[in-house]
Amino acid sequence: MKYYEIECYDVEEGVTKFLNENKIPREFISFEIIEQGSKGILGFGKKLSKVMIKFDEFEYLKRRSKVVLHDILEKAGFEEFQIETKEDKPRFILNILTPDSKILVGKFAQTLNAIQEILDRILNIESYPEIEILVDVEGYRERVTKHLSEKAINAVESAKRTGKVQKLPPMVTIIRKDIHKFVNEISGVRTESSGTGDIKTIFIVPDKNNKKRGENA
Repeated sequence: MKYYEIECYDVEEGVTKFLNENKIPREFISFEIIEQGSKGILGFGKKLSKVMIKFDEFEYLKRRSKVVLHDILEKAGFEEFQIETKEDKPRFILNILTPDSKILVGKFAQTLNAIQEILDRILNIESYPEIEILVDVEGYRERVTKHLSEKAINAVESAKRTGKVQKLPPMVTIIRKDIHKFVNEISGVRTESSGTGDIKTIFIVPDKNNKKRGENA
């Protein structure tokens, strides 16, 4: 939920102007007057009203992202597909169900990665840092992330035990971000990427204390 405070003489006009300027549908906001203004006498002593606007950005993005993704697929020539939404605040997944799943995923998931990037740009997702919108195709991303997370756990244990840097398989941006986040929540290690373009390799680097223990073991 985002909160905005505006000042205006006419509350309805002020709220409408705010919505138009920020391109927000009215159905996703509520507002309350926190300080009542005054019309004054003969134009003198006018006082602006202060209005608090509450914007449900999660519901707004959930609905808009589904519409935008539908338009992307339709304009790309895909006819048979459905989009199911899996919600787990502050994250939600748009899972595409289609007989053309292999085409939408693409080699090394590069097509899926491109779809995610296009959606993020259209939605200007950087303006909503608290919310994650993930595009998936027939659960592919979920399965791969789970598999690589399991590999990452083994690599983390090895890095801590030996004090040596461990290498994971090359992966596209969308998968790599999830693995970076997963590993960096584990104490004693950090991650680094190497490579060019969308496909890069993640290295799991033990911290200095773990490295010393590994060298002495």
